[in-house]
Amino acid sequence: MTYCLGIKTQEGLVALADTRITSGSQTTTSRKITTHTIGHNSVFLMTSGLRSVRDKAVTYFEEALASGNFQYEKMYQAVNAFGQILRRVSDEDRNALSASGLF
Repeated sequence: MTYCLGIKTQEGLVALADTRITSGSQTTTSRKITTHTIGHNSVFLMTSGLRSVRDKAVTYFEEALASGNFQYEKMYQAVNAFGQILRRVSDEDRNALSASGLF
């Protein structure tokens, strides 16, 4: 089982996620919360699910931020950009994941 949980408090946000990664019969640990700086602001991503999709989407997001082509004035703009990246990964990998029985 994998989870990510966000809680809004009066003082701010609390983010929790497990660290267990299962690949076939192998189990390892890895951070599922990543922090990214956008200008003078920071945003964190909490991910769970298929590791290959997660890793690819986070890599694309980091590349988009590093390129300097994306400036996010509002949080929803960063969220929409990450959603667009998830759709890109889905489009790229859907057939292979379906054929393998993972999707």
